[in-house]
Order: sequence, then structure tokens, then C-alpha cells
Amino acid sequence: MSKTILVVDDFGSIRDFLCKTLNQKGYKTLSAVNGKEAFETLEQDLEKIDLILTDFNMPEMNGMELLKKIRSTAATKEKPVIFLTTESEPTKMREAKELGLSAWVTKPYKLSNFLSRIEYALK
Repeated sequence: MSKTILVVDDFGSIRDFLCKTLNQKGYKTLSAVNGKEAFETLEQDLEKIDLILTDFNMPEMNGMELLKKIRSTAATKEKPVIFLTTESEPTKMREAKELGLSAWVTKPYKLSNFLSRIEYALK
């Protein structure tokens, strides 16, 4: 049974690349341009989405705001969330960890490391 990952990034080229890469590895993907759209998609397809892979810095609702909203909503609070971002501020990383972030992957990343974080978060 293949897992579905919601890919959230405000850059279309990054979103497309991530979806293509994950599809090649056997995952299904959905995508959103920011945290607001991602949360709406999550609410609509709750049973279908197994993991949220999101950028940190985005307009309208950033990754941290999305994580807080996911964790504060009963229906979504158990969903694994991974940040894939250029952001590396230790206080933000600590706050995300305290909120229950599954993994923080810093760009640029090694594909094998990135995929192993996803597999681990899905278990």
C-alpha cells in the first residue's frame, strides 16, 4: 500500500521536483503552495494523507504556523510533519521539535538521508 505525502512549497519548481522524486520512489503525492492551502487539503483528504513535507519560509502561512495548526487540531495532531528547508535557526528548530516535528531536513540535502527520514517518520 503506497503512502501519500503532501508536499508544501511556494516554489513550483521545487514542489514539482519533490513530487517527481517521491513518485519515482513509490509514494503518491499531493501538493500545496503554502501552509493555508496545505491545511485545507489536509482537512479534505485527511484519510488519504500519511505525511506532510513542508518548507519553512512561505507566504500566507509558514511551516511553523502550519505545524502549530496541525498539532492543535484533534483530527490532524498525529500526522507526521517534516520540514525541508534552508532555515537553520536553532531556536526555531527547538520550537518545532517541542511541537512534535518528525524531522528537520536542511537544504541542500542528500537524497538517501532525506528518504530515510521520510521512511522513519511514516513508521
